[in-house]
Amino acid sequence: MRALLISDTHGNIDIINQLTDKTKADMVIHAGDFGFYDETSYQHLSSRELFLLITHSPYRNDYAIDQQANKNELVDIVKRHKLLGDFSDYLSGEKQFNVPVYAVYGNHEDVGVIRKIKTQSIYNLHLLDEENIFLIHGNNELAFQLFGLGGNFLVSQKLLRQPVAGTAGKVWGTLHQFGVLYQKLKNKNESSIFVSHVSPGKEPLLTRIMIHFMPNFWISGHMGAPYTCVWNQFTIHEMEESIAWFDSQLDRLDVLQLDNATPEAKIAIELMKCEIKRDEFWFKKMWNINLPDAKYGYSILTYENKRFYVDSHSGPIDIKDKT
Repeated sequence: MRALLISDTHGNIDIINQLTDKTKADMVIHAGDFGFYDETSYQHLSSRELFLLITHSPYRNDYAIDQQANKNELVDIVKRHKLLGDFSDYLSGEKQFNVPVYAVYGNHEDVGVIRKIKTQSIYNLHLLDEENIFLIHGNNELAFQLFGLGGNFLVSQKLLRQPVAGTAGKVWGTLHQFGVLYQKLKNKNESSIFVSHVSPGKEPLLTRIMIHFMPNFWISGHMGAPYTCVWNQFTIHEMEESIAWFDSQLDRLDVLQLDNATPEAKIAIELMKCEIKRDEFWFKKMWNINLPDAKYGYSILTYENKRFYVDSHSGPIDIKDKT
């Protein structure tokens, strides 16, 4: 069983099939900023999101624009260069994914398109969210459980909104989703993989929740580093240092007004507030794989004879480039 790990395709969906052909992968795990846009997205995205699409494209120096530019002008540029990407072709069925693709959404997506995906079957595309836990088999046995939650992680009242939460091209996760997923994950002792868009290295409160899910691997993207980063808490901290880092952010929960919080959201809050056990599993055996943008590289996670193997692949990086 070979899984292609990829992230931040930003609408360049065709690269997924190109890489599965190249790597002979059996499946794909995608960590968000997929490029969930269609022809209706022009009217949904804010000027800032349209501007970002242009500034992160090869055409960024062709136009004298800034975030104050007229929205119609920005839309014209995005349309001219097809910067929303290829996903409309997969929505329509004109193109298809070669192998099963399991994906979370990122923080730069169209919420309307995500809602469409949840009700419309797209060949070989499976959305990782609070409603789905996938059992991945190899050689007629369970290899691992696969689950995930996408979007940004914003410690504010946004965490208490109902999913799918987002607007104007920005998307974020909610505590309700974490509570629902926690209740659905029955056997936490099975080998498992959790996928998010944001990195656990940036969000101690999110990691406080996920310790209770006990994943073997936590796959993420978002950071844009040119190489895959594979690490866990044990490799960078002593146990007490890790716990002190987790505890340092607890006061951020004080901003949450829980009057309208769902029971599921309150479950997630209680998980965050739980005292962290001095447990070897999360400290030594919960490995984080933070992926680069797809244009820079990808990884292959192989499951064979009840063992996991990780290979990372990146393009050439100019070490003299300090920008």
